[in-house]
Amino acid sequence: MVLFSLGTRLSFIFMALMVFIMVVVLSVFTGFQKEVHNSLWNSGYHITLSRSLAGASLENYSEILEATAKEPALEPLLRSSFPSISINGLLEIQNRFEGKGIRALPVRKEDLKTGDLKDFPRIVHYNQDLLDRFDGGNVVIVGREMARYYHWEVGDQIRLFMPRGGALTKGMQVQQQVFTIGGFFRTGYYEFDLNLIFLSLNTAQRVLGLPNRSTEVIFQLESLSDLDVARRMIREALPGNQYLYSIRTIRDERGNFLAALQLEKTLMVMILGLLILAGVAGIWVTSYLLVRSKSRSIGMLRSMGLPTGSVLIIFTAHSLLIGLLATAVGGATGIFMANHLESVIQLVEDMINSACIWWSGNCAPVHLIPRNIYYFDHLPVNADLNIIFGVALTTMILSGFAGFFPARQAAMQDPVQTIRND
Repeated sequence: MVLFSLGTRLSFIFMALMVFIMVVVLSVFTGFQKEVHNSLWNSGYHITLSRSLAGASLENYSEILEATAKEPALEPLLRSSFPSISINGLLEIQNRFEGKGIRALPVRKEDLKTGDLKDFPRIVHYNQDLLDRFDGGNVVIVGREMARYYHWEVGDQIRLFMPRGGALTKGMQVQQQVFTIGGFFRTGYYEFDLNLIFLSLNTAQRVLGLPNRSTEVIFQLESLSDLDVARRMIREALPGNQYLYSIRTIRDERGNFLAALQLEKTLMVMILGLLILAGVAGIWVTSYLLVRSKSRSIGMLRSMGLPTGSVLIIFTAHSLLIGLLATAVGGATGIFMANHLESVIQLVEDMINSACIWWSGNCAPVHLIPRNIYYFDHLPVNADLNIIFGVALTTMILSGFAGFFPARQAAMQDPVQTIRND
């Protein structure tokens, strides 16, 4: 009967609700963080090496790549390394000019057959005949958002004005070229997809007059946590005078964004911690009230010879059982809800919009999660079982502690005094 008392049921419901909320929030937050990091991973280069002198190109990028490849401690940190040309150009649109970023990367012939270009953003739509000419002809790949903005289709032609030699300097010559759009890429980062145009390295070297030269060397890492270590190793491995080169990382360029993500993570952990403490407090109150209500029975059992340890085990096990059942029910329900959260939100949106139309006859559509805030085409949810298991285990342990102290108080009572007071 103890397990089904009103206080026990309320404590169970409260704790299960807390676990349910934690699982759903953790799943959405983890999915959001993963989606943002993937967008950041695809839209930026981790370490960029260039000449310290502004506008100077790299004539020895092959030597740099060979020198860094020979560094044994650096090899496990690198995912890839390659030369690149990165310049600013002008796009001619309806007799006006708009600035765009232009990047050129090396292309492997075998990748052109599959459309999966290494170190390029993910290509979501392309023409195979045009893609076959990407490494030799005037073919470009543009962002999907840029194509939507300008109403472009694959096969359309665009005119670009670029600085010959790859540098914006006084007295420079402007090179204009007509390019054919061979495909669209998508990174998930809106500004990146709207303002960047990709060429092959061979094409850029030809049209810019930079034979066997690049403006920078890119190093992509296996983990962004190795940025500082990898930068130091790259600088130490550089041939010649290492101070002729400038090395910057993605943290230098987007440090505020990464710091904001870390702050969000810290705040979320604090909020979830408070939820856990609230649930544990509910169990403690339930255990305390249970001990108070059963004090006479405890005194009688103690007077009949029930050991102190048995009293301690009974009431601690009671709290652990509440935590176990609440964690199991709340966790399972939370995982199910997290995996179907987008459908549930869509259903709620449809119900609200239908009710609004029925009530007023005309109203603007309601979107509970506006996707134009973040550039996601779906609600990012990732029910990481390792994190959920860790939260569930922590909740159960704290539930046991919440019941231990009232149980210890019950076990230490004087049975004669307890019976006399009651």
